[in-house]
Amino acid sequence: EEMTNVMNAKWDQKSQGPTEKGATGLNNLGNTCFMNAALQCVSNTQPLTLYFNSNRHLYELNRINQHGMKGHIAKRYGDLVQDLWSGTSRTIAPLKLRLTIGKYAPRFNGFQQHDSQELLAFLIDGLHEDLYRVHEK
Repeated sequence: EEMTNVMNAKWDQKSQGPTEKGATGLNNLGNTCFMNAALQCVSNTQPLTLYFNSNRHLYELNRINQHGMKGHIAKRYGDLVQDLWSGTSRTIAPLKLRLTIGKYAPRFNGFQQHDSQELLAFLIDGLHEDLYRVHEK
């Protein structure tokens, strides 16, 4: 039911009109400012954003790391970064990444406020594990 409500909401759509690259905002999906703050912070880390915008992450996804999320977090985050930095919309809804995070960390599901630092730690750890280059030890 939660996903249906989120999918049907008007903020699921990209807002109309282009904007300056990097100036795209994130819609609040119902008490998700904690997530949006962390995502904006990480997406403004230039070396990391250049890495994702160049699609290098797609060649380094580690889908077999038992500590990772089969590359899903890195893939969805990469999609979001590309949308944020495309300059095609003024705002976007980080819905796919939110749902993917909720799949692997159910504590972030629902519409409650959470700690931005906890989400940031989960995201950074997820990216690290999903892009971990060692496939065998």
